[in-house]
Order: sequence, then structure tokens, then C-alpha cells
Amino acid sequence: MKRNAIAGRRFESFAALEAYLAEWMVLADQRIHGTTHEAPAERFEREERQALRPLPERPLPLLGKRLRRRAAVDALVDVDTLRYSVPHGLVRNHVEVLVAEAEIRIFQGTEVVAAHGRRFEPYARVIDPRHFDGLWRRPQSDGMATSEPLTSMGRSLADYAAVIEGAA
Repeated sequence: MKRNAIAGRRFESFAALEAYLAEWMVLADQRIHGTTHEAPAERFEREERQALRPLPERPLPLLGKRLRRRAAVDALVDVDTLRYSVPHGLVRNHVEVLVAEAEIRIFQGTEVVAAHGRRFEPYARVIDPRHFDGLWRRPQSDGMATSEPLTSMGRSLADYAAVIEGAA
């Protein structure tokens, strides 16, 4: 389409583009295709139409989607733009993620190893602190690194600021 239908053309609006493409598709379906050496409309009628089944009267409920992911070195798995924690022992292992409307469940084989409420804020991290039990350095419960990592070593940024100000 890019090199044929719309190449070098400009449209006043999206509606104008849609109208043009509707006309173009009718013409394109009648032309002989370079790969199949048949007109797409004829091929559809002869080979493809009978394979189609009617759509259900009511839409099927969306139960969720399953994804295969690898637990990163920070014990988080990526789902869209969000990150969900798994037990730290699963780092670098593949897991299955079931994404439902309100929940994310993560499986190792048939065992559920993590369950989180589904979030929708881009780039959020959803952390279960229990997933990091046994590690000497744990992320905070909101999943973000501590804002003052020097505190764990007995110092704060305020201590350093006082030294700098006193030296000036």
C-alpha cells in the first residue's frame, strides 16, 4: 500500500484518505497479484470464503492472555510497560504470565508463584516484598530504589550537605 495506493499522494483529512482507500481496494482486488498470479477477489471466492465461519451472536468474554516472560535480574517481569515482581529464586527463569482484567498471575510450571492486582500506569512497578525475603539488599515496597541509599550506611545526604556548607 505504501508504494502503490498512497505513494506521493496528500489528503486533506483522514476521512479523505479512508474514502480514497475504499475505492482503491475495490480496484486492487480485481488486479492480478504479483505473487499468486490471481485476482484477490477471485481467489477469495474460490478458496477462502468456504473456510470462514459465522461470528458468534454475542462476543466471547475475554478471559485473559497468556504470555511467556523471563524474570530479569531484578526479579521483575515485564508486561506491556509495567513490571511485576516474582520470587527472587526465579531470576533468569522463564515464567508464564496470565493477564486478566483485574489481576496478573505468574506461573512456574503449574504453580502460581506470584499474584498482583493489575495496574495500568505506564512504567509502574508492582512489588510484593516477600519476593525478596532472604536477600541482603531489598527494594522498597513501592518498587523504587531508596531515595537516600546512604542512610543504610549510617549517613544521609543532609550529613554531607552540612559538611559541604561548613567547608564553604
